[in-house]
Amino acid sequence: MDLPSPSDPQRFGGSLAVRLLRVIFGCYFGVAVLVTGIQILTEYRSAHRRLEADVQAMERTFGPGLADALWSYNTGVLHGILTGIVQMPVVTGVEVRDEHGRVIEGIDAPEARVQSGGFFDQPFTRDFVLVHIDEAKRPHPVGRWTVRSNDGIALEQVKGTLIVILVNSVLKTLALWAIFWAVVHAMVGRPLAQIGRFVAGLDSENLGSRPLLLRARGDHELHLLAQAFNAMATKLRGAFDDNAALLQDLTEANATLQARVEERTRALERLARTDQLTGLGNRRDLDEGLERAVGATEAGRRFSVVLADIDHFKSINDRYGHATGDAVLVACADLLRGASPAGGTLGRWGGEEFMLLCPDTDGTAAGLFAEAMRRRMEETMLPTVGALTCSFGVAELRAGDSVDALLARVDLALYEAKRDGRNRVVTAEGGPSADRRTAA
Repeated sequence: MDLPSPSDPQRFGGSLAVRLLRVIFGCYFGVAVLVTGIQILTEYRSAHRRLEADVQAMERTFGPGLADALWSYNTGVLHGILTGIVQMPVVTGVEVRDEHGRVIEGIDAPEARVQSGGFFDQPFTRDFVLVHIDEAKRPHPVGRWTVRSNDGIALEQVKGTLIVILVNSVLKTLALWAIFWAVVHAMVGRPLAQIGRFVAGLDSENLGSRPLLLRARGDHELHLLAQAFNAMATKLRGAFDDNAALLQDLTEANATLQARVEERTRALERLARTDQLTGLGNRRDLDEGLERAVGATEAGRRFSVVLADIDHFKSINDRYGHATGDAVLVACADLLRGASPAGGTLGRWGGEEFMLLCPDTDGTAAGLFAEAMRRRMEETMLPTVGALTCSFGVAELRAGDSVDALLARVDLALYEAKRDGRNRVVTAEGGPSADRRTAA
């Protein structure tokens, strides 16, 4: 019996080294993505805060000038200041309103600095109050001015930094992948592949004949595994040899036991079909023969049955006792067996009745067999009881007959033989045979 050998590693989802690398770099990739995402988000938020600080600082830088220009309604100065503001990289537009909310002037950036519609392109505005301070240091609100900007500008400012972060993460991942692949393949993949090939070549013939020697350097757990495997293979080799010898003994014992069981089974089958007193077939054996005969007749074959009954047998039991009655039954069985035709089946139907099954025989021929048996009984002197006679009923199986119908007709024929004086043969539906005799 061969040992089960490992299949292609693909059956188990790939080699252990590859699966180990997948797990390691799956975890590392997840951590790298998370850390890189946090770095990118941190850089973006820092740039956004700087953008908001730059916009907020414009209030201190340009607010007083815009208030004075609006107070004196000097549109030239106002336009010049707004033009300067809109040139700043963080500004996408600016406008000035008077104290009633009317737009005095508004200017957009000369060209779109950030294409709107992206995830980070979120416009935002900051409103500042314009207050003119006169010579007496009294404040006079003159309106408001609004600066428009976009979060995408912050992203543009840190784009280079973000690219560096991404490239750095990719390079580190690739480098670590190559390093881990080389190390894991050398220390785990190759030894495991060698173990797999060794195990795949094992069977019951070569188990324990050669040891497993790893070519991997070092002394680690896989070497201990190889040593334990070699020790186990040696023990298994010895166990296989012992089992082979034991199996041979068991096979021989089983063959002997099976032969005895078969012999005993045949004996029991014979016993189940044999009458214990006379040694003839019993009622069960005759029933099965009748069932087979019905099927054979449907195929066109003929079949007849003879039923015999010992005349005045009860008086023998009453006069001489049952032991003598049993001896008479045995002697009658021997006489009837000796007069039975070749190919017929004689059995004890029950009590003092015997039945002869005659395959391939019509009613006339069966009647002749019955007459020969009747004469044999009549002409033989038995110990103690002297001569005895038998009455016989004969019936041929007709097309469409069942077993019960055949038995009913042969019983009726036997009844007529008894009624007409015993010691005679009566054929069903054919009347008494030509050789019918009365008792001597």
